[in-house]
Amino acid sequence: MTAENTAAQVAGPSPSPRLRELDFFHGAWEASGLFHETPFGPRKDIEMRIETAAVERGHWVMVRTEELATPANPAPLTARYLWGHDVATGEFVADWFDSNGGHAVQRSSGWDGETFVLTGVMTMAGTSVPLRDTFTRLGDSSYHHIGEIDLGGGWIPVDEETVTRVGN
Repeated sequence: MTAENTAAQVAGPSPSPRLRELDFFHGAWEASGLFHETPFGPRKDIEMRIETAAVERGHWVMVRTEELATPANPAPLTARYLWGHDVATGEFVADWFDSNGGHAVQRSSGWDGETFVLTGVMTMAGTSVPLRDTFTRLGDSSYHHIGEIDLGGGWIPVDEETVTRVGN
C-alpha cells in the first residue's frame, strides 16, 4: 500500500460531482410568501430566512429554514433539510424534518432547465401524503418555490415563496 492510497483511505471517498448542481442554493436567503388555505389550516402570510451550505465533508447540503414570527404567523415553523446525491441510482435525495414533528423523504432526477423538482412522501401526525417541491430559478439571486401535496384529488399548493439571495 502506498502513502497515496493510505491518505485516500483516511480522507474517505469524494463527494458526488453532481452535488455541484446544487451550488445555486448555497448561501443566505430571505423569502416572503404564504401558506395556502388547506384542510390543515387557514391561509397565512410568511416571511422566512434560509441558510444553505455543504456539510459532512461536502457529501451533503444542509438547508435550514426559519419562518419569522409575525402577527399573521405567531407560531413560526423551522425545518432542516439534508440534500445529497445517490450515485447508485443517479438521483438527488432529500430528507427533511420540521418543528411540528413532520418529516419527508424525496427524490429528484435533477435540474430540467431552470426547474428542480423533488417528489416523495411527507408524514405529519401519523398521516402520510405525496409531496412535491418545485424550485424555479428566476436568475442568479432568486427563485420561486412551491410545495404541494396530493390528498387524492391531485396536487394542491401548501406553501409558496419568492426567495432572494442576501448579500453576494
